[in-house]
Amino acid sequence: MRKLVFSMLLLALTGNTAFAQKDDADAATPGPEICARMQASTIFIPDKAGNRKKGSAGKLTEAHRNAEKQGWDFDEMSIYIEDGDLQGFFVTYTRPHPCNKK
Repeated sequence: MRKLVFSMLLLALTGNTAFAQKDDADAATPGPEICARMQASTIFIPDKAGNRKKGSAGKLTEAHRNAEKQGWDFDEMSIYIEDGDLQGFFVTYTRPHPCNKK
């Protein structure tokens, strides 16, 4: 009986290593290159209270112009408030991923 159990155990172990080697070979085979459709970039624009002449509106406009020059499109803006005070803005820009350009 012990020989039978030992034989079955040995057979199971050798079978598993053969499958593991096949899985390793499959994992080493490169698949098709996956390319993201879009790229996204989020920046933070701080707002300093009391400095309204060079405030957020000017900084946002400048950020939009710089992003547009680099091919980014405005996507979304979130206001960041901490302890009831405006701290700044998170602005997200997107553009087609470079590998999608033909």
